[in-house]
Amino acid sequence: MVNLKIGKAVAVIKEEPVLMQDNAKEDANLVLQKLSIEEANLIEEKQNLASLKEKLQIKIREKIEGKKNNIQKIRDEIKELKFSCEELTQTLKAGT
Repeated sequence: MVNLKIGKAVAVIKEEPVLMQDNAKEDANLVLQKLSIEEANLIEEKQNLASLKEKLQIKIREKIEGKKNNIQKIRDEIKELKFSCEELTQTLKAGT
């Protein structure tokens, strides 16, 4: 306890024990440590999600490309079948 005299007034200031200040320091360190861990976890989750997003976008592009190729292949087959049918029709007409 410290007595301060300012003019005629006297103030009594109670000093906090060092132990409580250390606890506050430890609590602050613990809070900071927990926040740092949470931040690191969130950053890792963000990176994982960004990576997943990129992989999904690549798979979607591959599927789109595959569908386009398949459609073109089917169109080509249809064209060939039409041509074959026309040839067969012409052969049938010529034979009658």
